[in-house]
Amino acid sequence: MYKVKKIFNTNVVLINDEKGLEKIFVGRGISFGKKKGDVISASRAEKIFIIDSPEVKERFIQLTQEVPLNHLELVTKIVKEAEKELNCTFDDALYLGLADHISYAVNRYRKGEIITNALLFEIQKFYPKEYAAALNSLKIIFYEEQIQLSKDEAGFIALHFVNGEQNNSQNKSDAIMTVDILNKVSLIVEDCFGIQLEEKSFNYIRFITHLKFFIQRVSNDQIGENILPDLFQQVVESYPKAAKCADVIIEYLKEKLQCAIYPEERVYLILHLQRLIK
Repeated sequence: MYKVKKIFNTNVVLINDEKGLEKIFVGRGISFGKKKGDVISASRAEKIFIIDSPEVKERFIQLTQEVPLNHLELVTKIVKEAEKELNCTFDDALYLGLADHISYAVNRYRKGEIITNALLFEIQKFYPKEYAAALNSLKIIFYEEQIQLSKDEAGFIALHFVNGEQNNSQNKSDAIMTVDILNKVSLIVEDCFGIQLEEKSFNYIRFITHLKFFIQRVSNDQIGENILPDLFQQVVESYPKAAKCADVIIEYLKEKLQCAIYPEERVYLILHLQRLIK
């Protein structure tokens, strides 16, 4: 049981747990008949937020004032379903950002304001699992709100999932930058080899996955050591076309990400490129 510290409205209360930590309980009618100092059961809460900073508390209070409860409940269902599909656990920051976005998207739709997602194609291509989960989110929204949001909105929701999966190591703008980089690198590969990449092939998916993790490592300052691998010269000489293409990609990434790229990373990149053109 938890003690009520503050009642924001009938559906949102601030509580203290047995250790004195602040949490926010959200649930329909959860504070009905309650007052400060009363006890309340966690089983009545549909969503529980742990308050670890004044900024989080302030942001959540603002969210509850601007977003209706039915939209908060809607996002709770969306997040739970996405966590199952993507086999991950999102933190509260994802919930808050997604609640704000979806509530805004629903209101925009009802006003006839449609926004086009310029990165939709790239999001579909580079984040297929997250995009599939976002399409299912549209089904939940349709069931709850009786409106059919577009695939463009699914793309925006997918970016929130991508951001959430990365445990806030990147913000939303970084996720968009990653999509842009992956698209540019794919174009470089097609230009270097005069081919059209088979986006559903295993080697392509493995190549893109490697790039995603490389970008994430750079963002976290985890870019390895400047050591020349034993196989470096052999790989470069065995696959000259892939090595030449890798050099073009590396120059682009160094300029875009403002980072050093060491020989070990170059070797991996050459091998992935070679698999793509086999």
